[in-house]
Amino acid sequence: MLRPQSLTPGVNTLQYETATFARNSWGPVERNRSNGEQQAGDGKPLTLNGKVYAQGYGVHAGSELRFSLQGTGGAQCNTFTADIGVDDEVGSRGSVVFQVYGDGVKLYDSGLLTGNSATRRVNVGVVGRQELRLAVTDAGNGISYDHADWADPRLNCATTAPKAGSLDTTWTPQSAAANFIKAVLEPDLNVLLGGLFVRQLDGKRLVITNTTSGKFEVVRRFPDGTLDASYGQGGRTVTDFGSGQANSPYSPQVYGAKDAVLQPDGKLVVVGTGWNQLSDFAVARYTTDGRPDSSFGQNGLVLTSLEPLKDLLPMTPPPFSSDDAESVSLGPDGTLVVSGLYQQPEDYRTTRAVVRYNANGSLDRTLLNRNLPLGMTTLTTSVSGSAQLRVESNGDMIVASNSNANSYVGVLVERIRRNGSRGGNTGNFFLGPQSPHSNTVMDLALQPDGKILVGGSADLGGISPSGVLVRLNTDLTFDPTFGSEGSGQVVTTAESGGIRKILIQPDGKIVAVENAIRRFWP
Repeated sequence: MLRPQSLTPGVNTLQYETATFARNSWGPVERNRSNGEQQAGDGKPLTLNGKVYAQGYGVHAGSELRFSLQGTGGAQCNTFTADIGVDDEVGSRGSVVFQVYGDGVKLYDSGLLTGNSATRRVNVGVVGRQELRLAVTDAGNGISYDHADWADPRLNCATTAPKAGSLDTTWTPQSAAANFIKAVLEPDLNVLLGGLFVRQLDGKRLVITNTTSGKFEVVRRFPDGTLDASYGQGGRTVTDFGSGQANSPYSPQVYGAKDAVLQPDGKLVVVGTGWNQLSDFAVARYTTDGRPDSSFGQNGLVLTSLEPLKDLLPMTPPPFSSDDAESVSLGPDGTLVVSGLYQQPEDYRTTRAVVRYNANGSLDRTLLNRNLPLGMTTLTTSVSGSAQLRVESNGDMIVASNSNANSYVGVLVERIRRNGSRGGNTGNFFLGPQSPHSNTVMDLALQPDGKILVGGSADLGGISPSGVLVRLNTDLTFDPTFGSEGSGQVVTTAESGGIRKILIQPDGKIVAVENAIRRFWP
């Protein structure tokens, strides 16, 4: 049982607390001094990039400090903050990784820092945690000169936990680019924005760019942006999803990649719109070295026609269809779930479809829906508006989409069971204040506890739409602990343009990317 510390409501400087465990690979852990040599007190003032800190811990990789988070006077710790880096006393030498754990769960990872690295700021939530563990590793290359500082470490505590959905005022909002497509949360909790890309676990980026009609290239780059020539052919691989033909019943369209995901085995999956007499869902998969994966479809490519959906939208004469795959998600069993639009442009009829593939690219025929081919299903709301899909840990699918209600566009969240049956829905509702207005669903995220976050925009009368964040329980009811007055909703920022991406930190905090990047308490 961890003993209570002297932590009290307010800001607590951590170096005044007694560690329940301490380990250092060279000399003792120093309080308010750098690591120095092997004798206690032989270090210098804590200094990072020329800034001297009066308080903190000087350690040497590998090191570990543990603290109880059980306070006194009703104190509950909410946030841990510190400046970190390699102390100036070793110059440009040294290479370390800082890590923060709460009850054994990694909440932060700095990545590699050297004597030349800029000072980093740690700001993580510890609400509900009982133990804080601060670790510094040697980055895998030995401990020489690995003098590391936890400078000005603080625990912010209060007698009550922060309100779920309230703005985290300990974190400074950052501006967001206007034209990003993807947002990724890195281990050090920085947000990486860009075009269509995915981030590998080693920090390399796979960047997908549409070039000409139907063609796109995948390029792998190191974290510093330089080309990784070991990928594909000279760092890149080119794929042709096919382009429209002269006898197409539609106007010329540019086909290509729309979304991508990295499998746990490191293989890249890209989806978009391809051409095989008519436009189809297209799915491509690549090996870890950038070659088409021969174990998937035909030399790494699968084209799927949604023409059988014409029976759901009957018309005369029989229609041509335009199939547009927009997103891909990973199932828990190696399956790939692809969602997008099936359209009949002649009379503007549209429905949203979901296709599930096995690991080898064949249709997963355990997904059932009426008279459709096995492996396909449609959404309850057969509309052309925005939609987002995520796969739960049991294989069920959560879909948030725009729906029509009394000439206003609202929101519907539904569950599609793994076998294609319906698992209930929220019914139509409106983002923000409960009065009809135009909504747009922009993103959907699943918390580790199964709760569901929906982000989007609502036209609340300003020049630009406002951002709205909604949290649902696992049974699709609104979470009354989130937001104000038990509504389960938060208007994050007026006229922000809407929440385009939702990211969930390991500590549970919610990062919303609007016209700025803001963080909210879970």
